[in-house]
Order: sequence, then structure tokens, then C-alpha cells
Amino acid sequence: MIAPQKPAGPPTVAVCGKGGVGKTAVSALLARVLLDHGVAPLLLVDADPVTGLTAALGHPVERTLADVRRQLLRAAAGSEDATRERMARELDYRVLQVLQERDGYGLLAMGRSEAKGCFCPVNTLLRHALAALSSAFAVVLIDAEAGVEQVQREVTSTVTQALVVTDGSARSRHAARLIAEVLGVDRVVAVANRSSDGGVSLGPDLETIGVVPEDRDLADLDRQGRPLWDLAEDSPALEAMATIARRLDLVGGGP
Repeated sequence: MIAPQKPAGPPTVAVCGKGGVGKTAVSALLARVLLDHGVAPLLLVDADPVTGLTAALGHPVERTLADVRRQLLRAAAGSEDATRERMARELDYRVLQVLQERDGYGLLAMGRSEAKGCFCPVNTLLRHALAALSSAFAVVLIDAEAGVEQVQREVTSTVTQALVVTDGSARSRHAARLIAEVLGVDRVVAVANRSSDGGVSLGPDLETIGVVPEDRDLADLDRQGRPLWDLAEDSPALEAMATIARRLDLVGGGP
């Protein structure tokens, strides 16, 4: 039997890890490096309910995909002809409204989950809409929420690489190994963030492709609530991220 193939599309990277390890900072720095290397347009997906990536980039959240889901559910409940085709057309329109277009990239914020209940039909429509939208971008970068479930959901089924972030602590290393074990993703690699000792070994089954060192300027920007993209070009964190981007095969030149 021939194994099913994932839909063709751009490289899609999900940045995962235990809460507090710096996933959002890694996502923001990777996006900055890609744009600096002319990789555009990017689709940046802030999939953390607290919308950390939008804050790290200096973009206030106006509407989220969670808002779209709620609107669609209300529309379906109040309509006698809420067919799949009609809902799909409505979804396409509303997703385009949520997309914040900037110079070289588009930004989508997932937002907070709805109230309890089964939203499988709407999530299926959302998956198809995001797949159609992503085809217009060179790279899709997802700042995932903490844990392992999100990159397994239908809305992120096109992920081709998972970048698992650890801060060197025992708990973050354990979480990184667990994420690597359960993800149904073609390639899973790790990055040691805020590390001063060259990183830590996560075992033979999880390759560490880079180390992002402590960076005082990055910490200052974060503390001041300023966009992380304000880092100077010679930032140690940015230089490390450029090496990581090359090892992810997202930019060319060097090891």
C-alpha cells in the first residue's frame, strides 16, 4: 500500500515546547532572519491563546480566528440553509478579513478557544481555508501553544518541520523528548534557548541544531514590551538564529 502524501505546499515550521522556554522569541527571531534573507512573503501564525507573537512583533490583535469560529457558529445556528458550501465561502471571506498584511508577511492570530463543545466541522473548514491561504506564501511559521496537542490538530496538519525549544532545564528537556515522540511530523529538531554552555544533549533521537545564547538586548526589549524585531543586526541571538535557519534549509549559505 502506498502511504498517503501530505498536500503540496510551502515549508511549514511549528515552534513547540514547554511553556516559558522562549518559543515566541524563537519564532520572532526566525521570522526576522527569514525576512532579512529575502524569504518572503511569510505567513506567521500566532497559535498561542495569549497571542504572544503578535505582541513580540508589535502588532495589536484586532480579530482572531477564534472570533471567526464563533461568528460562523452563530451564523449556522441562525440559518436554515447553513450548508457546507455556504459555510466554506463564508469562512474564506472571514479568514481573509483576519489576515493582517504587512511588508513581506501576513499575520494570523488564532486567539482563545471557544466554549466547550464539538467544533469539528468548523475546524475542518478552517484547515482547508488555511491550506488554501498558505499556498500564497514562501514559508509558514507557527508559534504553537505549549504542549503537544496543537500540532496534531486538523488546523496544523500541513506542518513539515517541528522546532522544539528547550531552555536546558530538566522539565523542558523531558517535554522536548515527549513532543518529539508523539508528533506526526516529517522532521523534528531541537533548539537550546538562552543557553550559555553550548546546549544540552537530548539523546540520539532528537537532534539539537542550534543554540540561542543569552542576549541582554533581547531581554531588555522583552522587559520594555518593545518589538523583538528592533534587535540590531549584530545581535548574538540573531546570528545564532541565522545558523539555525540554514540548518532548517529555509535559507542558503553555510552550514
